[in-house]
Amino acid sequence: MSNLQPFRHILIIEDQKGRRIVSLENSTYAVGRDSRNSIVIYDYQVSRVHATLLRRTDYQNNQDFYRVIDGDLQGKRSTNGLFINGKTCLTHDLKHGDLVKFGGRAKATYQIISNTADIDLFKTDDKINLSKNYLNENHKQTLTSDNTAKSKHPEKQVLNQSQEELEKLASFPELSPNPIIELDWEGNITYINPAASIKFRNIDKKKLEHPILAGLVKKQQNRKGNLFVREVKIGLEIFEQYVHYLSEKKAIRSYIFDFTKRKQIEDTLRESERRYKAIVKQTSDGICLLDATTHTILEANPAYCKLLGYSSEEILKLQLENIIVDDNEEMETILENILREKKDFIGQVKHQTKNGNTIFVEISISFITYGGKEIFCFVVRDFNKNKQLENKTKDGDSEVLYDFLTGLPNRKLFNGQLSTALANAKRYQNLMSIIFLELPEFDKIRTSIDPTCSDYLLKELASRVRGCLRAGDTLARWSPSRFIILLPQIKIAKDPAKIGKRIIEILKQPFEIPKLPKEIQEIQGSIGISIYPIDGEDEDSLLKNVNTALEKSKEKGTNNFGLYSVTMSTQTSKLLRLETMLNNALIQKEFLLYYQPQINLKTGKITGFEALLRWQHPELGQISPNQFIHLAEDTNLIIPMGRWVLETACSQNKAWQKAGLPKLPISVNLSPRQFQESNLLLTIDEVLQATELEPQWLELEITEKSILQNKEFARKNLEQLKLMKVRVGLDDFGVGNISFGYLQNLPFNTIKIDNSLIESLNQEPQKQAIIKASILVAQTSNLRVIAEGVEKVEQLQLLKDFDCEEIQGFLFSNPVTMEEATKLLKRGSFTIPW
Repeated sequence: MSNLQPFRHILIIEDQKGRRIVSLENSTYAVGRDSRNSIVIYDYQVSRVHATLLRRTDYQNNQDFYRVIDGDLQGKRSTNGLFINGKTCLTHDLKHGDLVKFGGRAKATYQIISNTADIDLFKTDDKINLSKNYLNENHKQTLTSDNTAKSKHPEKQVLNQSQEELEKLASFPELSPNPIIELDWEGNITYINPAASIKFRNIDKKKLEHPILAGLVKKQQNRKGNLFVREVKIGLEIFEQYVHYLSEKKAIRSYIFDFTKRKQIEDTLRESERRYKAIVKQTSDGICLLDATTHTILEANPAYCKLLGYSSEEILKLQLENIIVDDNEEMETILENILREKKDFIGQVKHQTKNGNTIFVEISISFITYGGKEIFCFVVRDFNKNKQLENKTKDGDSEVLYDFLTGLPNRKLFNGQLSTALANAKRYQNLMSIIFLELPEFDKIRTSIDPTCSDYLLKELASRVRGCLRAGDTLARWSPSRFIILLPQIKIAKDPAKIGKRIIEILKQPFEIPKLPKEIQEIQGSIGISIYPIDGEDEDSLLKNVNTALEKSKEKGTNNFGLYSVTMSTQTSKLLRLETMLNNALIQKEFLLYYQPQINLKTGKITGFEALLRWQHPELGQISPNQFIHLAEDTNLIIPMGRWVLETACSQNKAWQKAGLPKLPISVNLSPRQFQESNLLLTIDEVLQATELEPQWLELEITEKSILQNKEFARKNLEQLKLMKVRVGLDDFGVGNISFGYLQNLPFNTIKIDNSLIESLNQEPQKQAIIKASILVAQTSNLRVIAEGVEKVEQLQLLKDFDCEEIQGFLFSNPVTMEEATKLLKRGSFTIPW
């Protein structure tokens, strides 16, 4: 049996350096403008590491493909985003012909071609040679279009043509990995592609006696343009043949697919299903099949029904939320990851029984497809049977995997789960972490109190620590006074430190246990953290280094945590401290708003104010937004902060109006994270009602990034804001990729020309042209135009010549306090320095 050459995966890249081809063979590629990347993109608007390519395997179809991810594998995204076929996305499984845009004009087309010779078709030199095996010159050529090819080498006709034409060429029959054969109505072979020549080497000799061609000419009833499908067996191979009778051409065209492996798989699956049903009914582990779309239980074995107390009929009426009582959002995230990554999940979750009790189970979730359905397979094991575990331990059972007092996994089980998590982290290039928790005085405490009280304290302590973790994280008892935590997947390196901080805080809270002395109602702890692959790439290194990190932590005293990497520890501590300070700033009301006036260039009158956030720290003084806004977005603090800004700005504008001052719009900046918030519109409506500000006096400023993250969502939000009569401005216009067409297709009220264009306006004609065009288009669309960052009279004069009506900048006023802004509003206007 002859094998066709494997598929090849290529990127056709076009950037400032020109057009070139990259053949994809490795499992991982870093893509960006940094010269250290495996694929370098030459464009200044491309991030240093703009995207990552990961090779994946579609086991169902037995073929590889590449997944593209925005940013690097540590979770840092690109600056300008990743666009696949015109749509922004964070991750995408590439398909043949997909167009990837990285930023600026840099782009790449992903192609899957059938053999090594095909790469020649994408080159731009004039010498293209095809091997004899690749194109059989003994046959007449008939293309799949209505026109007959005049050349035996159609690839020569596409030299120097467009990308669209190249993509069309990639679909020619000659490039198909599947056999294609055409006969005339007399039974003569008029066309056979290379795949057919290789697969059916004796078809020229046998002709109509060959199984693939047998009986086709005799089927006269199909000559009116019919199509039929049949199965053909040749030896041990099985083919599915699609036969088209082309009445206009008087031809019979066959497309043949090798289904041998599929048939073997189907037979294997049928046998596996029989074995599965027999095993599942007898296994002591609970097994449950869940519809991946509806989360409805499709099937459950007797062990699972017995575990939860339901009959087999009752359990089929339940859904996921009826049985799992952990954080629903966290479980949804886990299932989405399984669906996307097609990798198993192992962890601990809470199940609710029929009588309402809660039990902890070890759970393994896998993704399978069966009968055309996508299914989650749950395998669960109850490990809260403490008495049974205790008895086994006393009997010397070496296979006990759980601590009999707490029900937590022991060291043996933890090591097994660590091994699995580490393999997944290496395969999928994830970050993972281990946390050691030591309770220095715990042994002394346990020996000094009543044994029953001691057991209660241990169980309550374990419960508290477990409550600080996510679904899927593993907490195990390592020794009498030590616990160990496995975080099988983390997004960024500071995540374990945040969890460690939560654990220390929860241990400080009093333990209200009967007979527990008051002087020991608070437990002190020390925490060590190691991260894969930063602190080690194997189990021994990670465990050794997490122990070293714990010793560092103990040197600082109790209730501290330490990271193995000194640099990481310093950076993480700084970030966590800043995050805590931000949270306290909200509570202590350390934020305030400054206001910068917007001025009519012809009259000098104030036409509005922009509200700008400031942080007045009692010790550090005023902190610039550049130092904390990104962190606020990462930690979701931007949501409560953003609401506070909205409420404060709207309240102040309403207060000015009540004082009899002119009614003017006040502008509030929305970050991309705020704009993508699902309840943004509700928040704005609530704020306007609470402050009694009419919606036309609020203007929301968004940036290009807010739109490009999800264009359809952005369009709907903007249309709803228009219906609410809330004004919307496009900030930083002129420096991104948004075209003038957006100004006409999306309901903006204002555009704000970015201050980087204004800064050197009188020296750069190109920037002048951008501003002129922006103003012209805006005026045509009845949009308000504001030039930001005006600091010089020369800039002012040029803007006047360009017919720009409004400006904002230090030339007239810095951002000022509420009191100073009130004085400016009472004054009403500025003198224009002509």
